[in-house]
Amino acid sequence: MLIALDVLLFLTAAFCLAVGITAATSLRLLPWLVRKVRRPRLWGAGYILFGVVVLYHAVDALVHFNPSLGLVLTVVTTAIALAGLGMMGFAQRVAPGTPTPPAGPGATE
Repeated sequence: MLIALDVLLFLTAAFCLAVGITAATSLRLLPWLVRKVRRPRLWGAGYILFGVVVLYHAVDALVHFNPSLGLVLTVVTTAIALAGLGMMGFAQRVAPGTPTPPAGPGATE
């Protein structure tokens, strides 16, 4: 059971890092995020941070650290994960000074 969890964590980390790097470098997003994300580079950077946190926890599940060091690293990775999620949230907001797209019937994108 633990091996399956480790494999799942490594696959999730690889997916997060691949999607984040792709979004940050080539501005390409997953199809269901294209309309929601206004700043793909910021969203990709946040997803990379989140992927690094998942990768840390995958390695931590295999190699057990000193308990006091593990507690400090857990607090640090929690802060990093929240920062990454915050970056992803801000990437979905409209940047200041950006004109709003027309809405209503007949509006084109």
